[in-house]
Amino acid sequence: MVEKGKMQITPPGRGLAHFLPNQTITMTDSHGIRSFTLSPVKRLVFGSAVFALIIWAVLATVTLLIYSIGEDKMRQRSAVLTLAYETRLNDLQAERDSLSGQLANVSARMLTAQSQLMNQQQNILQLGSEQQNLDANIANLRDQLGKMLSDRDIAVEASTNLGVELASLRELMTSRLGGQSDVLTTIEALTGALAGAVETRDMVQADIFALNEQIDAMELQRELTNQRQDRMLTQLEDAIEVSLVPLSTLFDAVGMDVDGILANVRQNYSGTGGISDEEVTGEIDPTDVRINQLLQGLDQVASLNMAASKLPLAMPLRTSFRYTSGFGPRGGRIHKGIDMAGARDSPILATGDGVVSFSGVQSGFGNLVIINHENGYQTYYAHMARTRVSVGTVVARGDRIGDMGNSGRSSGVHLHYEIRTDGVSINPMTFIKAGRNVY
Repeated sequence: MVEKGKMQITPPGRGLAHFLPNQTITMTDSHGIRSFTLSPVKRLVFGSAVFALIIWAVLATVTLLIYSIGEDKMRQRSAVLTLAYETRLNDLQAERDSLSGQLANVSARMLTAQSQLMNQQQNILQLGSEQQNLDANIANLRDQLGKMLSDRDIAVEASTNLGVELASLRELMTSRLGGQSDVLTTIEALTGALAGAVETRDMVQADIFALNEQIDAMELQRELTNQRQDRMLTQLEDAIEVSLVPLSTLFDAVGMDVDGILANVRQNYSGTGGISDEEVTGEIDPTDVRINQLLQGLDQVASLNMAASKLPLAMPLRTSFRYTSGFGPRGGRIHKGIDMAGARDSPILATGDGVVSFSGVQSGFGNLVIINHENGYQTYYAHMARTRVSVGTVVARGDRIGDMGNSGRSSGVHLHYEIRTDGVSINPMTFIKAGRNVY
């Protein structure tokens, strides 16, 4: 009898049975004796399964080790990329702050230049008036000089006639011995008249000399005034050109026609007047033509500045922030604006002159302000912590309209900023980049 728990092995056979003979396992327990016979095929299958399980365990362990090492490397690489990305963002933010300061300085200089342009315009008009007065004074002096020259010629002619008459009388007196008292009296009268005529001639000659000196001085003053006026006109022409180039570039960048803008401004802000509607005859002074062209250029700069002030061209934030989402496709949908993350309660500013058409809570946007601008443009400022304007409020570029927050469907404190034209969303960065050259 086989002892409990021991195996009984049969003698080896041939073929597979030679290597894996039948194996009988007999077990005795409280229920009796049980026997299990493992054929060579079953032993082969069981051994293969055990071997496969061992191989799988080894491969799984190696795979887990490789995945763990790769995951560590990925985490390290992700950390490095995140650090580089944040460093780059900080550098871009510092660069943006620096550019914002430079743009503020450029804007201040442009405003100063425009103020100087207006002052020089007044100076040019004053110089023109002074030149007209000089021309009138010179004309009067020339008239006086002509009269004096005529008086001088008359005095010279009278003096010559008196000299001839005196010589004739002297000859007559010499021919008559002793002479007559009436002849002597006549000679004395003629001599006195001749002396008076000579004195008058000398006085007229002195006045003519003084007038010539005065005319020369006024001619010199007029020439200096002309030169000064020419320099001022040249400076004005250069300043107008410098002002028109960035403004024209700005409107080209946002796809707006400059001529159409000027026509719209002149239609809405028109006004004419003058002291005379008489037709100009004769030759036109080139300086007057030049001044008229300058005034037209100044009007064009003022009109474009007026139109630009109505467009949403500025940044809605002046505090530190970073771009977290751009305009365009995002997660299978179209993101209709740009997202800028910053500190809570950061001031949110109007990007252009306009009128508030909505201020309140709107689904998804949270606390929202909508501003209507001219030419069909609207700006949206969403997810605010609070709004600071009401419907109908007239705002100017740079006015504070709210504080940055996290209201509505938002994953963090940020501003969602949109620009729409006739209800269609457009990329706000187009306007912001265009405005950097001017504001």
